Amino acid sequence: MSDRINRRAFLKMASLTAGAGAALLAGCAQATQPPATTGTEVPAVKETPPAKGPSEPVPALLRSGSGEEDYFNKVIDLFESQNPDVKISRVFAPGGDDYITKLDLMIASGDPPAIYAPFSTRGYRYYAAKGLSQELDDFVKADNMDLSDFHPDGMKGCKWQGKLMALPLDLWPHLIVYNKTMFKAAGLPDLTTDWNDASWTTDQYLDIARKLTKTEGGQTTQFGSDVYFNYWAAGWAFGGDFFPMDTYETGIVAEFTGDKDEKLLNALQWNSDLMNKEKVAPTPAQSQSLSTGMPQLFMSNKIGMKIDNIGNLSTYAKITDFDWGVAAAPFPPGGGKRHLHVWIDFWSMIKGVKNLEGSWKFLKFMVSPEAQKIYPIEYGPQSSLLSLGSYWLDTQKKLLPKFSDAEMATMTEAPKLEQIDLENWTVNFSVINAQALQPALDSIWLGEKSAADGINEAAPKIRQLIDETKNVS
Repeated sequence: MSDRINRRAFLKMASLTAGAGAALLAGCAQATQPPATTGTEVPAVKETPPAKGPSEPVPALLRSGSGEEDYFNKVIDLFESQNPDVKISRVFAPGGDDYITKLDLMIASGDPPAIYAPFSTRGYRYYAAKGLSQELDDFVKADNMDLSDFHPDGMKGCKWQGKLMALPLDLWPHLIVYNKTMFKAAGLPDLTTDWNDASWTTDQYLDIARKLTKTEGGQTTQFGSDVYFNYWAAGWAFGGDFFPMDTYETGIVAEFTGDKDEKLLNALQWNSDLMNKEKVAPTPAQSQSLSTGMPQLFMSNKIGMKIDNIGNLSTYAKITDFDWGVAAAPFPPGGGKRHLHVWIDFWSMIKGVKNLEGSWKFLKFMVSPEAQKIYPIEYGPQSSLLSLGSYWLDTQKKLLPKFSDAEMATMTEAPKLEQIDLENWTVNFSVINAQALQPALDSIWLGEKSAADGINEAAPKIRQLIDETKNVS
């Protein structure tokens, strides 16, 4: 996650040195994560069916620690004021592994959430393939709910084996965020907002990063770039991919091709080189030091530019120390087709909720225009409802009055050019990523291995995990 920033956990090795630190991390992970977090086991569910009734609280599993709590609470307060007969139990957990752990524990306890979202590396299909997701077709039919206003890419991913298992929530496209004040001080022009500007490539990005980087007394005091991506998306930067394109249609990772994709390997090495060779981007340890006391590293005024998602708009709007803006993401070196991802989130429900009627009423409300005007729109991401496109734009213009029309257009165009991600829409990627892919990437980011060596060494384990997880009923 560039950051899945607010969306996934940062590189967990940020404060650790190579070698011993990695071993410590592995030991902690084994001690704190339940099997379902990184394995393929179905969370153990209590055998005794829970008592059900309309008076039971409706549990909502929400993300904390990324500034979203106020928006979630505002939406829930509104729902409860309109539906005094339904009480929402607000359960907050940090994104990433902590969120998955909490979800699995709620399932195992016999009191699963009425709504949850992929605030981690695991989407609803992981649970749907295990028979744990609540089907929504009958509810939609009974309420004569019109689904035509939802973003078509969002609806495309909300069905599993022909059954509706989720409803779209938001879109988090990626683009470049940069420090305009820093650019001006270095005599550099603003970055392009034109997604069709073929002269804007990763080669040019690196050149600018070099010009913006400053050192004093052997210490880097200003970095031209943040790490481009610290997770699997780094491999997409030059147009490559770890898996065949039909993965995004089937929702199942069935084949690994990353070790044979030169574009992918070169992109991973370029991303590592920004930190370890070029030294224009902070290492994980440097990132932690620079971001102390800051909600986001970019706000430290020590980073020139970064690949980011629009989920941080409301946080960055609080910046007063410098001017900043957004730009189109660069093309691969020498041109070629971009391969970027847009996170399209959803709300889904686990089977066995105690207050099924109240749970559906709440889930339906959370994807309504009334709720989405608060979250996700006030927070930053775009709504999954096509009819709220202009409302999102008007909201961002008020939030970011210094942004030009061209910058606004850059943000609205971004989702049209980006690919649904692996995490939210596949059954088994979370297992593959946690057990094999991300550990290999961490060793590459730390400079312990080249991209080719790291991926080649991980390939047998990745293929083994695929074989173990690709066959679902």
